[in-house]
Amino acid sequence: MIRTDDVKWWVLEAKKHPESAPTIIEELAKRLAELDAENERLRDELVRSQHRVPAATDTAEVDDLRSKVATLQTLLNSETTAEPAAIFLSDRLQAARLPLSLAQQFAYEERPALNQQAMFSLRFLLLAQPQDELLLFTSHGRGLKLLPSDMPLLAESDDWPAAEGPELSGDERLTAAVAVSPPPRFWTVVTRRGYARQLLRIDLDRRVEKGDPLIESSFRRDVPVAAVNGDQGDLLALTRWGKGVRFAHRAIPGQGTVALKLEPDDAVVAALSLPSEMEILIVTAAGYAARRDTSQFEARVRPGGEGKTLLQAFDVLGAFPYESEAHLLYLTYSGKLVLVPAADIPLQQRSGKGTQVHTFDRDPAVAVTLVPEL
Repeated sequence: MIRTDDVKWWVLEAKKHPESAPTIIEELAKRLAELDAENERLRDELVRSQHRVPAATDTAEVDDLRSKVATLQTLLNSETTAEPAAIFLSDRLQAARLPLSLAQQFAYEERPALNQQAMFSLRFLLLAQPQDELLLFTSHGRGLKLLPSDMPLLAESDDWPAAEGPELSGDERLTAAVAVSPPPRFWTVVTRRGYARQLLRIDLDRRVEKGDPLIESSFRRDVPVAAVNGDQGDLLALTRWGKGVRFAHRAIPGQGTVALKLEPDDAVVAALSLPSEMEILIVTAAGYAARRDTSQFEARVRPGGEGKTLLQAFDVLGAFPYESEAHLLYLTYSGKLVLVPAADIPLQQRSGKGTQVHTFDRDPAVAVTLVPEL
């Protein structure tokens, strides 16, 4: 059913994002058509019930429902489907998933999960739940969607999958990836040069389906590098040199804005959504990590300006919400996985180098993700 609150939300979103009004109307019309079809079906069932005329397809429908229930029961009883997986993605959209239990085993035994050839093209390491959807961005500004189940399993004896992913042109590369479930109403997308824009989910889905660019930066040859939940609170964007800027998602104008001014050699590498004050982890390729309280980072009234130094580093890899039971999962240049307890990282009151949580001198980290709880 369509509730009064739903109508109010559609009106507010149309006022806030007038360019998305046609899409909202299309979605509303689609929903009304579905409700009308469902109403006709129920009316037909009522008439047949009153006249005691059995439906010809009842038996087939019951058999079909029983089959679906059996399939769902199998999935629920399967340990593998309920287990999170480490997702490996290359710049050309080669992909593989490794069950978390097996990733832990590789880390404890200090054995490479990927060979050296695979590491040449590896771009991202993510942790995904079975129900998650992967939202991917390319160097052409386009978006793609994948499911973890669509990716081949990386067994102990397997090399990196040889087949490339679909729909990438000759010079197109993967530049951002995020695992999410359920998707937010608004996405905030940030580019390498610090350009930020908000997209209504239904508008983003429509662009992904049509293959249209999701974001067009004001900077030449700019590419998306991060996408976060933009429903409420603030955006925190971080650069490779440890600079950061914080401002409200709602401060982003409809056509986007420059989030912060960057040095020519610096670039945005991570972004977080801050619905409230929290502790976060900022992680470097050299094995340093800082735990900071976001209340120390004052939100700006509007985007722009110089970034504030949050960590004294030139090799920031990523940033994550802090959870005491979580672990950082690193992937090194030689293809090895390294697990570090987040609880080992002390709270830092001011900008500094952070704490060295692992030594990567001879085997630098190339990617990192957060494992909520082992």
